[in-house]
Amino acid sequence: MALAPLLAVLAGCAPAALRSGLSAAGMPMVAGSLAPPGGGDLPDGTEVTAGQLVIHADFPLAGQHRLVRELDGLRTDVSQELALPVSDEPVHLYLFENTERYDDFVASQYPGFPARRAFFVETDTTLSVFAAWQDRIAEDLRHETTHGYVHAVVPAVPLWLDEGIAEFFETPRSDHGMHRGHAAYLAGRLLEGTWRPDLDRLEALAAAGEMTQDHYAEAWCWVHWLLRTTPERRALLQDYLADVRRDPATSPLTVRIRHQLPRGGDAAEDLKQHVATLTSVSLDR
Repeated sequence: MALAPLLAVLAGCAPAALRSGLSAAGMPMVAGSLAPPGGGDLPDGTEVTAGQLVIHADFPLAGQHRLVRELDGLRTDVSQELALPVSDEPVHLYLFENTERYDDFVASQYPGFPARRAFFVETDTTLSVFAAWQDRIAEDLRHETTHGYVHAVVPAVPLWLDEGIAEFFETPRSDHGMHRGHAAYLAGRLLEGTWRPDLDRLEALAAAGEMTQDHYAEAWCWVHWLLRTTPERRALLQDYLADVRRDPATSPLTVRIRHQLPRGGDAAEDLKQHVATLTSVSLDR
């Protein structure tokens, strides 16, 4: 991701096959010389600046709109939770007043791109989010804006972790990162006996097309487990992100998790127990 020219597109909604369940994001990695979109197709009726965000909408949008305030405050939450510095690099949010306008824009600028309610684009020079204003806009913008805040300071964050972090922060602030949809889904898989966490499998993912609903839910769960169980695990994730920020080639997070485990420990079993605790599911079979 650190090599140019690369275009990273992180979508704020799962492919159609996943939409009926949880809100999940996809991240196709597209290599080539694609440029940031421009021209008259972009929203330009209203411009609002809120901290790091520059919001362009083709409808009236108040600077003190509660969603604008929430997204601005999200930068502090991301910084504090992950122990990352804040950046002054602008993250541009392009908001279309309806899905028709948005769909026309995507068709003209990204022909062949899968259907998404929102997506994040990173180029060598810009960080941008594109979204249609619809019923789930708050969830979508929390997710995509998180990508922008993280990539502004850690451009080379691994795919699975990038998505896990965005899933963690797409929930309302009052939920403290608890994604009830993902937790319920994983609990159901546990009861069926059809899911075992596998961080090696997640770390091997190179493109969003490889990701399934299991992957998105598990990525969120690892992040929640790291940030919400012990101070040592929280520091492990924070230190890892700091190291990736300095050196994208740093060793995988898996190595650090295994090193921190007590002798004979099993991170996968710990994660299963975490899901069981969150959902009051019994693992006794």
